Amino acid sequence: MGALLELAPATLPSTDTTVAVKAEPLALERKMTVEQAFGHIVRNCLGQMQSNHTYVATGNAPEALHQMRVGLRRLRSALRMFRPLLSLPDQLRDELAWLSEELGAARDWDVLASSTLPSVADDLPGDMELVLVRLAAEARADELRAAAGAAVSTERYVALTQNLAHWLDGAHWREASNAQQRRALKKTVSGFAHATLEDAHERLLKRGSKLRGAKAAARHRVRIAAKQARYATEFFHSLYPAGQVKPFVKALSGLQDELGWLNDAAVADGLLKILQHGEARLDGSAAFTRGFLASHVHHDDRKLRKLWKAFEPMALLG
Repeated sequence: MGALLELAPATLPSTDTTVAVKAEPLALERKMTVEQAFGHIVRNCLGQMQSNHTYVATGNAPEALHQMRVGLRRLRSALRMFRPLLSLPDQLRDELAWLSEELGAARDWDVLASSTLPSVADDLPGDMELVLVRLAAEARADELRAAAGAAVSTERYVALTQNLAHWLDGAHWREASNAQQRRALKKTVSGFAHATLEDAHERLLKRGSKLRGAKAAARHRVRIAAKQARYATEFFHSLYPAGQVKPFVKALSGLQDELGWLNDAAVADGLLKILQHGEARLDGSAAFTRGFLASHVHHDDRKLRKLWKAFEPMALLG
């Protein structure tokens, strides 16, 4: 495991800024213990992070940064999922939060510049004020992507990966676990997976029931619950028949996509406000773009409720 977490060799990375590595397929076996399944899941998440590290370190690979961030989010979700039975030391948890902040800021501006604003431009072709806003957003994204590349090239990041490897390889959670937790870790993974998926689904249904007329903060809570349900399903999907999983994931994916767009619009509003107040020449165009996005969010609320109605009766577990 330690080898997996070592930084990539000092070779010249590809200059293709679209290069990115997605997570390797994850397949658990029913005979695995909960502890063994945890190891497989964490290694899969870390593998995704480290496969993108060399490209992120260049400071000019937005797609690799996205995939490294996805790997980190999957890792943190897995750690929360298993927390009742084993716990990451606070120092490591804080360092993962630091890394999340470093990658997240760059990704938010990347999404604004390369996705959200282009979607607005599709409806407003040739709008020169919008071009100015996009150029400013791209410049800010470039700066933060470079900062993220610098962050993953520091001794602090190296220490984080080494300490994670040491904690995982040595199963050091056992030192802080009680007898009940140790017994639970030795059980086969099926029961834990069933309970985890059931809890994630119930949490999503509870939050989603309040979607009608929900504000951005409430929608964000639904989005987080949907993401956690998606990650849990991906982690444990191999324990269930494919025909049972695919319809659930399809409906969940549609819901996630719409929640993701609405969240991007909410994040964009905050970032555009920064541009609006930071550069006088962007005041009018940034304010107009914020208003345009707000009107679309209001319209898309109906689409979100329709997707929710399609997902609500779905059940992964019989």
